[in-house]
Amino acid sequence: MHTDRSAAHPSPAAGELTSGAMARASGLSPKALRLYDANGLLAPARVHPRTGYRVYAAAQVARGRSIALLRRLDMPLATIADVLDAAPDRARDVLLAWWSGHQAELLARRDTLHAAARQIGALPEPAPVRPPGTVRERRCPARKVATVAALVDQEGLVPRFTADVLGIRAHLDAQGATWGSEHWVVYHEPPGTAAAGRIETCVPYEGTVDPSEGVALRVEPARTELVVPVPAVDCRYPQILAYSGAVLAAARERGGPAGPTREVYPVPWSTDDDALVAEVVVPVDPAPGADRTVSS
Repeated sequence: MHTDRSAAHPSPAAGELTSGAMARASGLSPKALRLYDANGLLAPARVHPRTGYRVYAAAQVARGRSIALLRRLDMPLATIADVLDAAPDRARDVLLAWWSGHQAELLARRDTLHAAARQIGALPEPAPVRPPGTVRERRCPARKVATVAALVDQEGLVPRFTADVLGIRAHLDAQGATWGSEHWVVYHEPPGTAAAGRIETCVPYEGTVDPSEGVALRVEPARTELVVPVPAVDCRYPQILAYSGAVLAAARERGGPAGPTREVYPVPWSTDDDALVAEVVVPVDPAPGADRTVSS
């Protein structure tokens, strides 16, 4: 018996994505998309009434990327909904208020862990660090970026720049600018565990945008930089320090860094430990031969 597969799985219309394309664009797995559909966090634009084939609108990709970003914080789905459904000028406050309570809970659990470890006479071993891969050189073009500066310690680093990414994107959306999944954090003064450091969260954009009280605009000049990719399993403190060390060592061989270290997130966050989700980058003075290996 012949089955009309095109009828069972209709092609998406212009401006729509299949569930597979949505997964690739947002960084969310097909399993996660089904879960977020079931709880109403990210329902598809339409569903085939007989087969259940899901189709998403292109405009939903931004929400999907924001969900992936917030899941990095282990934020509950209900809280993610609160953050994403809040007014743009309130979303950042909702996120940081949740983190404040979450951090207090983590500190209480840490005390319990240490008490239990003392009782049995052992402390847990630190997580292993995967050896960094190859450090490469590349040339980056000039780009327009919207930025937010902040003072933050190590524990508050990820939630703070996550909140700032969402705030910058909301500002760009309000002015009709376009942006992708990429963002980065510049470490003008690296945050410590007991002392705050000065960071700058950056989102590249296209279009005409006015600055606001909290969001500054500038053009990053073209530059040569050294870069090493970071898998999701090591994109956290202190594991990521090994990657920073590798790229800084390569920069010193070139005469030293020409600017502060940065973490670049070129793709949506992934829960796959082996997925390359970030890059540690150090600007250097130009040298002949772009995109070449400098160390391994």
